[in-house]
Amino acid sequence: MKRTIVLVASLIALAAVAACAVELGPISLGLHLSPAIDAEDGQRAWDLSVSLGVVAEITMRDSMEILAIVDSRPTTLGLSVRYGYDITEPVELGGGLNILWAFSEDETFVRTLIGSFAHAAVRGELFPQIWGELGGSLPLLTLAHVTSTWTLLPMTELPSLHLAGEWVLNQDAAWQGRITLQPVITDALQFEDPIGRIGDNLLIIPMYSTFLRYIP
Repeated sequence: MKRTIVLVASLIALAAVAACAVELGPISLGLHLSPAIDAEDGQRAWDLSVSLGVVAEITMRDSMEILAIVDSRPTTLGLSVRYGYDITEPVELGGGLNILWAFSEDETFVRTLIGSFAHAAVRGELFPQIWGELGGSLPLLTLAHVTSTWTLLPMTELPSLHLAGEWVLNQDAAWQGRITLQPVITDALQFEDPIGRIGDNLLIIPMYSTFLRYIP
């Protein structure tokens, strides 16, 4: 796990150097709360993750966001790279990669996941200093690396949907709250009390996020 942390830190450092060549956008610190799919003895566990992200404004219309995230145990370490292009003032289209390193409880490396996705979002001012955003993400190809073999995984995740609200505190800071709904194709009958059960083969799993943004 230490090697992976060093790798992610190196990638972030390289991204920071690259960002010096472009205009630096918002820097965000995020907290993410995710429920366990199943409850045990009537109690549902929740996982807390922490993220650090930076946006580089490449031109007036396109930007790139790099986000590193780690869970509270920690058993997973993730890195997300997302490109966005404003086709009009409120509408953004783009895509990116999610890289996830998974570990067991004794910090033994388990596997690497690399997934590509496309995304779209609509953003607008709802009230003075308050912005709203509605967006979706479509998973594309996902590769898994276990031991020395790469495997193309079947698609089990459907397009996700997120709804966010952002309050501009002042010219240097903003706070954002977000909920993400992720539909997952799985056998819901294997769980005793699955969250977000829609049918025997479909769950909708929520994630609640909050971000504090520093705007240079």
